[in-house]
Amino acid sequence: MRIAVIGGGISGISTATLLNKHTTHDVVVIEKEFSIGGKAVTLKRGGYTIETGPNGFLDNKEEIKRMVEEFQFEENIIQSKDESRIRMVYSNSKLNLLPENPMRLLKGDFFSLKGKMRIFKEPFIKPNKDDETLEQFVTRRLGREVLDKLIGPMACGVYAGDPSYMSMDATFSRIKEIERQYGSLIKGLAKLMKEKKANAQSASGPFSAKLLSFKNGVGSFINHLSKKLNIIYGDVVSIEQTDRFKIILKNKKIDVDCVVFAVPSYSLSDILKNTDLDFSKILRKIEYAPLSVVSLGFEKEGMPDTVNSFGYLFDLNEIEDVIGVLFDSSIFENRALDNKLLVRAMIGGALRKESAQKTNLAEIATKELQRSANIHKPFEFFTKQIHTKAIPQYGLNHKEILKEKDNFEEEHKGIFITGNAFYGVSLNDCIKSSYRILEKIK
Repeated sequence: MRIAVIGGGISGISTATLLNKHTTHDVVVIEKEFSIGGKAVTLKRGGYTIETGPNGFLDNKEEIKRMVEEFQFEENIIQSKDESRIRMVYSNSKLNLLPENPMRLLKGDFFSLKGKMRIFKEPFIKPNKDDETLEQFVTRRLGREVLDKLIGPMACGVYAGDPSYMSMDATFSRIKEIERQYGSLIKGLAKLMKEKKANAQSASGPFSAKLLSFKNGVGSFINHLSKKLNIIYGDVVSIEQTDRFKIILKNKKIDVDCVVFAVPSYSLSDILKNTDLDFSKILRKIEYAPLSVVSLGFEKEGMPDTVNSFGYLFDLNEIEDVIGVLFDSSIFENRALDNKLLVRAMIGGALRKESAQKTNLAEIATKELQRSANIHKPFEFFTKQIHTKAIPQYGLNHKEILKEKDNFEEEHKGIFITGNAFYGVSLNDCIKSSYRILEKIK
């Protein structure tokens, strides 16, 4: 059987690699760009190692660790530096340290007295078992201040998202499930701790897990996985289905028995408009946040201590254009020379869509570093990546979209759909979906 995997990002490459190893099928990858990796590309420029997309994964994510071991790339894993555990939020016109257990924020001046009193009311708030937006959930259970200063910034950092749009079930399902099961977040976490069904990570979330990456960046892992793959570079226009599938590219046609789509939902919509117009229109309902990634290199000498940290996010009320800052060379080794500093500024996102399209991105980034991090030195290196459609946004309609996807696959036997538009946006989510596709096909 011949299988075409359409899309050469992490979802497509990992799926094709698994099919290539665990089946006897003839697997071909079709990628429209002239390089693989999608948005997860690593650049080597001027002594800096620059990620155009995600910079790593958490050590409590099993699927990506399983794939790393299965394809013998373990020796390339690196742990984040100890200083990367220092994370901050810019609020009240200053940088505020986030403790590994956010509950400790109740002891300082990060939240106002009114905000703290609102948090203490949480156990007495009536639960809502229905799906709702992140904004609705947090303001209902914990108050507006927690949304603006803590949870909203985290949503920007992970999804470049708008809390008023994001579905709890689709993006923070575990938190929503605690409310459904225990009626209260505080009560639920207390019971989980007591029953020894959760460790400290349950209370402190992603802050307590260790961040991992690869010596030469995320792109090096994708390149490693692709070494034994048959990759064709071409733009898929449409498909035709009879007893087999005919993949129609701009310059050729390829006959296959099975198709795995691992492309953004808007690209899939275009490809399938002649196959199933209704489903094509449904795919268009998945929105994407734009994001421009500005990387700046500096001489490290004379920099404030702030740079010896992971980076920082912004109180929703104090965002200008930049939604997050990462001190990449303080997070991982091998991202800059010893006397250099590599900084990435994330500009735009769902809350500042127009900012990602501005032409003066270097100026925007440097002015923000001056305002929020007291960095006034001139940069010696600059590069940018503009993603007009960077990260898919999971709204309240996401569950219905997944149902329609399943129905489409059921009606069109031999077609499988994966990618970060459906079951999670992280590296691990994409690889987890690839193992799922393997089990369906094998």
